Amino acid sequence: MKKIAIVLSISIAIISCGFPDGSISIKHSQYSHYYEMTAKFNPDRTAAVERWLDKELSPSDMSFTNTEIDGNITLDNYATFYVKKSPGFLNIKLDKERNSDEAYQHLRAVCERINEVVR
Repeated sequence: MKKIAIVLSISIAIISCGFPDGSISIKHSQYSHYYEMTAKFNPDRTAAVERWLDKELSPSDMSFTNTEIDGNITLDNYATFYVKKSPGFLNIKLDKERNSDEAYQHLRAVCERINEVVR
Protein backbone atom coordinates (compact mmCIF):
# COMPACT_ATOMS: atom_id res chain seq x y z
CA MET A 1 0.00 0.00 0.00
CA LYS A 2 2.86 2.33 0.84
CA LYS A 3 4.43 1.66 -2.59
CA ILE A 4 1.18 2.56 -4.35
CA ALA A 5 1.00 5.86 -2.44
CA ILE A 6 4.61 6.69 -3.39
CA VAL A 7 4.07 5.82 -7.07
CA LEU A 8 0.85 7.82 -7.13
CA SER A 9 2.56 10.84 -5.52
CA ILE A 10 5.44 10.71 -8.00
CA SER A 11 3.02 10.37 -10.92
CA ILE A 12 1.01 13.38 -9.79
CA ALA A 13 4.19 15.42 -9.34
CA ILE A 14 5.43 14.53 -12.83
CA ILE A 15 2.08 15.33 -14.45
CA SER A 16 1.71 18.68 -12.67
CA CYS A 17 5.29 19.70 -13.51
CA GLY A 18 5.01 18.53 -17.09
CA PHE A 19 1.88 20.53 -17.89
CA PRO A 20 2.17 23.88 -16.13
CA ASP A 21 -0.28 26.69 -16.87
CA GLY A 22 2.38 28.33 -19.03
CA SER A 23 2.94 25.35 -21.32
CA ILE A 24 2.93 25.91 -25.06
CA SER A 25 1.89 23.57 -27.86
CA ILE A 26 2.18 24.69 -31.48
CA LYS A 27 1.51 22.37 -34.40
CA HIS A 28 2.03 23.24 -38.06
CA SER A 29 0.46 20.85 -40.57
CA GLN A 30 1.25 20.92 -44.26
CA TYR A 31 -1.05 19.07 -46.64
CA SER A 32 -1.36 19.15 -50.42
CA HIS A 33 -4.53 21.26 -50.34
CA TYR A 34 -4.22 23.22 -47.11
CA TYR A 35 -1.97 24.56 -44.36
CA GLU A 36 -2.98 24.54 -40.70
CA MET A 37 -1.50 25.87 -37.48
CA THR A 38 -2.88 25.16 -34.02
CA ALA A 39 -1.45 26.87 -30.95
CA LYS A 40 -2.30 26.34 -27.31
CA PHE A 41 -0.58 28.76 -24.94
CA ASN A 42 -0.89 30.59 -21.66
CA PRO A 43 -4.07 32.69 -21.83
CA ASP A 44 -2.06 35.61 -20.40
CA ARG A 45 -0.28 35.81 -23.79
CA THR A 46 -3.55 36.23 -25.73
CA ALA A 47 -3.23 40.02 -25.94
CA ALA A 48 0.27 39.69 -27.45
CA VAL A 49 -1.06 37.22 -30.04
CA GLU A 50 -3.97 39.54 -30.86
CA ARG A 51 -1.59 42.50 -31.36
CA TRP A 52 0.61 40.33 -33.61
CA LEU A 53 -2.35 39.23 -35.73
CA ASP A 54 -3.63 42.82 -35.98
CA LYS A 55 -0.21 43.99 -37.13
CA GLU A 56 0.34 41.23 -39.69
CA LEU A 57 -3.13 40.22 -40.89
CA SER A 58 -5.90 42.53 -39.84
CA PRO A 59 -8.05 43.98 -42.61
CA SER A 60 -8.65 47.68 -42.24
CA ASP A 61 -12.16 47.25 -40.85
CA MET A 62 -11.61 44.58 -38.18
CA SER A 63 -9.40 43.69 -35.25
CA PHE A 64 -8.46 40.46 -33.52
CA THR A 65 -8.26 42.28 -30.16
CA ASN A 66 -10.68 41.17 -27.44
CA THR A 67 -12.54 38.78 -29.72
CA GLU A 68 -13.43 35.14 -29.88
CA ILE A 69 -13.59 34.07 -33.51
CA ASP A 70 -14.85 30.92 -35.20
CA GLY A 71 -15.21 31.56 -38.91
CA ASN A 72 -13.69 32.56 -42.22
CA ILE A 73 -11.84 35.83 -42.69
CA THR A 74 -11.07 37.54 -45.98
CA LEU A 75 -8.26 40.09 -46.02
CA ASP A 76 -7.97 43.16 -48.20
CA ASN A 77 -5.66 41.16 -50.52
CA TYR A 78 -8.49 38.58 -50.93
CA ALA A 79 -6.70 35.91 -48.91
CA THR A 80 -9.38 33.79 -47.21
CA PHE A 81 -8.74 31.51 -44.27
CA TYR A 82 -10.48 29.96 -41.27
CA VAL A 83 -9.71 31.21 -37.76
CA LYS A 84 -10.79 29.86 -34.40
CA LYS A 85 -9.46 32.01 -31.59
CA SER A 86 -10.14 32.20 -27.87
CA PRO A 87 -7.95 32.99 -24.85
CA GLY A 88 -4.96 30.62 -24.99
CA PHE A 89 -5.99 29.02 -28.29
CA LEU A 90 -5.51 29.81 -31.98
CA ASN A 91 -6.29 27.68 -35.02
CA ILE A 92 -5.71 28.96 -38.55
CA LYS A 93 -6.43 26.94 -41.67
CA LEU A 94 -5.81 28.09 -45.24
CA ASP A 95 -7.03 26.33 -48.38
CA LYS A 96 -4.10 26.53 -50.83
CA GLU A 97 -6.32 26.06 -53.86
CA ARG A 98 -8.53 29.08 -52.98
CA ASN A 99 -5.59 31.38 -52.25
CA SER A 100 -2.55 32.67 -54.09
CA ASP A 101 0.90 31.32 -53.30
CA GLU A 102 1.81 34.78 -52.01
CA ALA A 103 -1.11 34.72 -49.54
CA TYR A 104 -0.15 31.22 -48.40
CA GLN A 105 3.51 32.17 -47.89
CA HIS A 106 2.57 35.28 -45.93
CA LEU A 107 0.12 33.47 -43.65
CA ARG A 108 2.55 30.64 -43.09
CA ALA A 109 5.31 33.12 -42.11
CA VAL A 110 2.94 34.83 -39.66
CA CYS A 111 2.00 31.47 -38.13
CA GLU A 112 5.62 30.39 -37.81
CA ARG A 113 6.39 33.51 -35.77
CA ILE A 114 3.57 32.76 -33.29
CA ASN A 115 6.04 30.66 -31.30
CA GLU A 116 8.08 33.80 -30.55
CA VAL A 117 4.97 35.81 -29.68
CA VAL A 118 3.61 33.38 -27.09
CA ARG A 119 6.85 33.04 -25.14
